[in-house]
Amino acid sequence: MKYLAKILSVIMLLAVPLCVAAEEPSDTSVTHPLYADEEYVSVITASAAGPELSASIVHAVPEEEPPCGDLDVDDEILMDALLEERMKDQGTAADGEEVLLAEAEGLREEPATEDDDGAEGEYNNEDLENNRIADPLYYWNVSMYHFNDKFYFWLLKPVAQGYSAIAPEPVRIAVSNFFQNLTTPIRFVANLLQLKLKNAGDELVRFVTNSTQGLAGFMDVAKSHYGIATHDEDIGQALGSYGIGHGFYLVWPFLGPSSLRDTAGLVGDTLLNPVTYVNPLETSIGIRAYDRVNETTFHIGDYEDMKEAAIDPYVSLRNGYVQHRKKQVKE
Repeated sequence: MKYLAKILSVIMLLAVPLCVAAEEPSDTSVTHPLYADEEYVSVITASAAGPELSASIVHAVPEEEPPCGDLDVDDEILMDALLEERMKDQGTAADGEEVLLAEAEGLREEPATEDDDGAEGEYNNEDLENNRIADPLYYWNVSMYHFNDKFYFWLLKPVAQGYSAIAPEPVRIAVSNFFQNLTTPIRFVANLLQLKLKNAGDELVRFVTNSTQGLAGFMDVAKSHYGIATHDEDIGQALGSYGIGHGFYLVWPFLGPSSLRDTAGLVGDTLLNPVTYVNPLETSIGIRAYDRVNETTFHIGDYEDMKEAAIDPYVSLRNGYVQHRKKQVKE
């Protein structure tokens, strides 16, 4: 019996390895998603049986660095997201980590085309040019800005609202037409200085037509009957058309935003305005004040909207003025 037991023990010891060797691998396999390259599949894919799985896991991570090098934290986060989405739809990419890392880099920074770079650069340069003006007299300008702000809200706006209440819109439009016709010399000379001969001729025809058929300019017959529109030009625009820059920013009391160039232009406008030569001086100032109040009635609310929308109203007004004048000079 003792010999029989020993023989059975030897047979069992020999049978166990043979059974294990004869066992076919399970259908369940494990493939590391980042190392799905053919070089690693043979090492990583293994049977789900205990010893073989543990051995495969030990060999799943190669001793050498992966083909794409070390990954930073952002790469790992992006690759994890790509892996999860890819394995839901169609499984891991055949090229493994290299493809996924390239996609991750593409998500982090999409290369701009040459046209995009040119358009963006052109836009930024134009925007900077529109807003660029020296402001060495900043404290003076800010003080005058606040002075004009109070002047508008405390005096000009209430007077304009009161005047608007008693003067119907047709009357105010007729007054605006009168003063526009009266200041024709400014636009006529400004157009001539820019060699806009047709525009200068239009201004001359408008003045004659409106002064006669339009009852001293109270009616814009040239526009309503003959389709001849006014060309809004001044001496400051004429100087700008010759390439003369603003110089620096200026804010004048009562007059508002200006610049060194436009202040020189304003002097020319004043000399060409017939109201300047009305005597006495108080009457001339009164006529100008009435014109200012009348024009304000058509724009009540514009300044308020600008202030409400602006983070810094002073800067917004300055930039808006520069852009507006640049547009006028180009036209």
